[in-house]
Amino acid sequence: MLPQPELSELPDDVLGDILLRLPPDDPACFLRASLVCKSWRRVLADPEFHRTRGALHRRPSFLGLLHVVSKDIPFCSRFVPNDPASRRPAARDLPGWLVLDCHHGRALFATPTPSPSLGPRVTLDLLVWDPLTGVEHRLPRFSPSSSLRPTVDTLGMAWNAAVLCAAAAEGCDHSGCHGRPFIVVFLCTANFVTLFARVYSSETGNWSEPTSSVRHPNTITVGSGSTALVGDTLYFRGRRKYTFKYQLGTRRLSVIKEPPPSVFRGLSICPLTIENGELRFIGVEDGPKSSACLCLCSMEEAQDGVAQWTRLGAIELEMLLPDGALSDNPYVYVSCSDYASVTAKVVGFVDGIDICFVGVRTRNCEDCDAVYMVELNSGRVRIRKVLEDCAYVFPFTSCCIPVIEVDSTREGPSSLDKLKMLMQRLLNRRIFR
Repeated sequence: MLPQPELSELPDDVLGDILLRLPPDDPACFLRASLVCKSWRRVLADPEFHRTRGALHRRPSFLGLLHVVSKDIPFCSRFVPNDPASRRPAARDLPGWLVLDCHHGRALFATPTPSPSLGPRVTLDLLVWDPLTGVEHRLPRFSPSSSLRPTVDTLGMAWNAAVLCAAAAEGCDHSGCHGRPFIVVFLCTANFVTLFARVYSSETGNWSEPTSSVRHPNTITVGSGSTALVGDTLYFRGRRKYTFKYQLGTRRLSVIKEPPPSVFRGLSICPLTIENGELRFIGVEDGPKSSACLCLCSMEEAQDGVAQWTRLGAIELEMLLPDGALSDNPYVYVSCSDYASVTAKVVGFVDGIDICFVGVRTRNCEDCDAVYMVELNSGRVRIRKVLEDCAYVFPFTSCCIPVIEVDSTREGPSSLDKLKMLMQRLLNRRIFR
């Protein structure tokens, strides 16, 4: 009987096929594999391995959540890993940081910079952070004379911002863009009637000149929360009746009026990207003759720019959530023809993975007492409680294998016992066929 070859003697292509079956949502597996020996690390560091892995899994891994712990200055945010057993990235508090957005393996925060000349208003710096590597990038401030800059006062914020891969407008699949150039899109309203946008590029280190929209006849205000990227178009949530659209390639701004009451009767609706890359809108609505529902809508723009809305379906939250999760008073009238949920709202979503987060309120405040993760896959709905007491959540996803981003020739642990433990773990997960 011929002796079985050692794993270290396997050809790179065979070893690569084995390592491709490591669980994509657990970066710690790649950490342990990269420390087995130099040949394993070499295979994991091969760009071809990255491309093949991206084509195999086709979507980034959902690694955790960022949420705001304190909205009051000096702010505090928190990272919560999706798998508590995984230490990459690890749970941590981020004092002084207010999370604004999370895309393509990067997170965007605002940090306070007091300015005596503004009185009660505080100017904010913008900061991009990589949760996997810990690298921080502080963006340059706008000109002191500019009124279009991130600030906060007793009335809150009337702006939002998003961080994206710099190649998003060119159709990047984001499987290998970790650590590469990025952009930040800053959106605000002036006098509640005109939209302005500026774009920061990490390649140039500068902000673009402001791009403005046409003057809107009604009051418009940029809202907080996650942004949705569909192709080269970024969608921002507005307050009450509007959604804002920014096209990265043309830098064109436009306003989308939210669906009519015949389609959706909630207070606000959230744009999101579903698994096939299409745009959808989701929100919670209540009514005097029905319980709170999680509603999904689609929108297409006609040639004249008018939005055509379609209601795709609804799920009753009372049937979905645990017993007692919703308040006994599930709705409040806003006007004689409009009513909205005061006990539940959509507080975030995982870009392109058909997962959204529903916050439930049982007391009269903006924050939610509990946040539930709703998975909508193949007609099945699964839900679990993920957080307590927060207003918005920002899922962190990445295609990166963090342990191989930095070159290293250090030989990791290579004892037979540790190697056997790793292989046994792979066998236990039933990833070999």
